[in-house]
Amino acid sequence: MNMQEKLIAFVQYQLPVIAWSVFIFIASSIPSANIAMLPNYTDKVVHASVFLILCWLMHVALSFQKNLLLKKHALLIAVVFVAVYGVSDEYHQMFTPGRSTDPLDLAADTFGGLVYALIYLRFQFYRNG
Repeated sequence: MNMQEKLIAFVQYQLPVIAWSVFIFIASSIPSANIAMLPNYTDKVVHASVFLILCWLMHVALSFQKNLLLKKHALLIAVVFVAVYGVSDEYHQMFTPGRSTDPLDLAADTFGGLVYALIYLRFQFYRNG
């Protein structure tokens, strides 16, 4: 694989998960005074949706790796990554003015990853190899 192909593969597979992770980090850095209030538990749907997308992007990134072990376990690794990233997101919010950690947010984050995994296992929209 030449340098141009590597760059295209990076932009196509790895950059989206990196960009989405940065988006989540930036959104988690917004002080609570600057966030619109949502109806009860609507924020849990937002958490689950955002982390479902993160799981999808990570799964795609891992599915198109040359390393066979990463490809074989891409879905499991993606779900674990989402849960761990959710923990780090909640920890990060401890240091954001007006924000705090919420175990239900972490549960919603992980739930989003699991929902993606179930959807993928049921429909398998794409396959690589």
